[in-house]
Amino acid sequence: MSPHLKNILAILILVLAIMIVVVYLNFEFPSYEYIFRYTYAGMILIGGVFISRELANLVIKELTPKLDKNALLVSNIVTVVGYIVSAVAAASYLSFSPTALLAGAAFSGLVLGLALQPTLGSFFAGILILVSGTIRPGNQVRILTWHIPFQWAFNPGYKYFSPDQIYAGYMAEVIEIGLFFTTILTEEGQTMKIPNTIIATDAAVITYTNKDYIFNVRYEFPNKFDPELVLGRMHKELKDFPVLHVYINEQSDKEFYIVKVVLNAKEKDHAALKSEILSRFIRLHRQLKEEKL
Repeated sequence: MSPHLKNILAILILVLAIMIVVVYLNFEFPSYEYIFRYTYAGMILIGGVFISRELANLVIKELTPKLDKNALLVSNIVTVVGYIVSAVAAASYLSFSPTALLAGAAFSGLVLGLALQPTLGSFFAGILILVSGTIRPGNQVRILTWHIPFQWAFNPGYKYFSPDQIYAGYMAEVIEIGLFFTTILTEEGQTMKIPNTIIATDAAVITYTNKDYIFNVRYEFPNKFDPELVLGRMHKELKDFPVLHVYINEQSDKEFYIVKVVLNAKEKDHAALKSEILSRFIRLHRQLKEEKL
């Protein structure tokens, strides 16, 4: 038997045993019936919460081989539904009148809402994310928010030389979506827990499609290398690539010039193509350097 099923059975047996004791005490001391009623409701709520957690863990264990990271979404949904059912069952057992229940809920909701506004905001944002499915484990997201300061590096100057444009914000992969926080893995390898309110409002999902995508790859060569020779060799190196243009883009300082390659490829392939073309540039640079020696 699974350890999670054993835990569920143990919780059920424990709750049942406590309720039997409470029933016995209720017969012995009938004048305290209202206290025992609250005890019953409390046991239903606590038992339901623990059982929901164990069921969620069981779902992760059983569905991960089939659904991979999406098993976390199912697990969170099981947890939310279990909490709601437990709360409703406990409240129903107390047999409050509708008027009293509505008045109490309104007052309690006002007090708790003001005190726990950020926490409740993350909770409901988490439910919205889970239900809508707009963000799932495995998605690439870019997060830019004033809550988490972000600043790209200005020095050294070549740090952001090759990209066509600079995108501010944290680029990360979604690892897990919880009820209050979403766990992400940044490009730098850092694991961060971000409140769901930020994920829901300040995160953009990055997707790569099969659409055409024009992008540039640039490389810096010393002036001692003949530009015509470099351009001719690069044309040969890139004859099998979807190249639109190869030309000298500009002069860098006074000792170098920049060769720019413009490509039109599928958006989903551009990262791999850029890596391959940069490797060709570096190899050509080394060959020319050896020939000069």
